[in-house]
Amino acid sequence: MKLVSFGKTNVGMKRSHNEDAFYRNDTIGLYIVADGMGGHKAGEIASNMAVDSIKNYILNQKRIAENSLFDAIYVANNLIFKSASTNVQYNGMGTTIVSMMFNNNDVMLCHVGDSRAYMLAGGKLLRLTEDHTYVNEQYRTGLITQKQMETHSMRNVLTRSLGFSEQVKVESQKLSTHPGDRYILCSDGLSHMVADDVIAELGGIPDAVHAVSTMIDVANTNGGDDNITAIIIDVME
Repeated sequence: MKLVSFGKTNVGMKRSHNEDAFYRNDTIGLYIVADGMGGHKAGEIASNMAVDSIKNYILNQKRIAENSLFDAIYVANNLIFKSASTNVQYNGMGTTIVSMMFNNNDVMLCHVGDSRAYMLAGGKLLRLTEDHTYVNEQYRTGLITQKQMETHSMRNVLTRSLGFSEQVKVESQKLSTHPGDRYILCSDGLSHMVADDVIAELGGIPDAVHAVSTMIDVANTNGGDDNITAIIIDVME
């Protein structure tokens, strides 16, 4: 399997520093987006800690197993939680995570929080992840409408993240992948500012560099309320 990717992050229009982090490695097929949170730039530390921990765990594996990515995220959670527990400056820090690990014709997708994964195939966009947020849980139980979700005062309240608890529930799924498939990983700075139908249109631009850059530009044009990160992964063969 040949993979070709491009990733980019941007501080957005309203933040003074970037708390997002990402990693992409076409050789081993590992891709990560993390969106940190916490005072005193602790969110930036949490997201980078998660990315580095997951990356190093995978790179140190002699053989990639089906559960390797799942285990790597648990290790990262433990590291962030311990750091937050032992350093008052980092108290309460955490991060979302969305990550894909390709192996032959399969891909393992794991996520915690509201950073998202999409698949583009045949011109159609499929959202692969469910946001771990208070408003999404309210929506799924029928207590609020999708329109109400968009303006809800608790829209950004997470129900899961790395680092907030010693135990974390990682959502995972194994997917079959084929040449021509395109995947998009992004932080909520993109998904909250750009509608899915626009992500489908812009994400379908053949050149991945142009596609990612244009999506980020549109998110900033729409207000750029948060840091914005996106990775596009193309399955070539």
